[in-house]
Amino acid sequence: MAFLEFDHALVRACVAGQRDAWQDFVDRFMELTLHVVEHVAERRGARLNDEDKIELCEAIFRALRYNQFQLLREFSFQSRVSTYLVVVARRLAVALIDDAA
Repeated sequence: MAFLEFDHALVRACVAGQRDAWQDFVDRFMELTLHVVEHVAERRGARLNDEDKIELCEAIFRALRYNQFQLLREFSFQSRVSTYLVVVARRLAVALIDDAA
């Protein structure tokens, strides 16, 4: 339960523009986002090198920051942040990989 509360507080801190919150968010969820990118690429038959994977992760995190953290502001706090992030990252990764093909 502590992680749930910590992650929810982290989202709130990002949306509120608290210093270092965004970097803490990226540090916390980079590995998960990279895993999602790798999984989507594998399922879609896309061959990505490490640089491509990092670029996709960066694009996903940019999308999360877009329009004053709109996607994070839409988080309902009814689930884990990681669950929400997997869904968002998967949708974005599919769109980005398909656009690149």
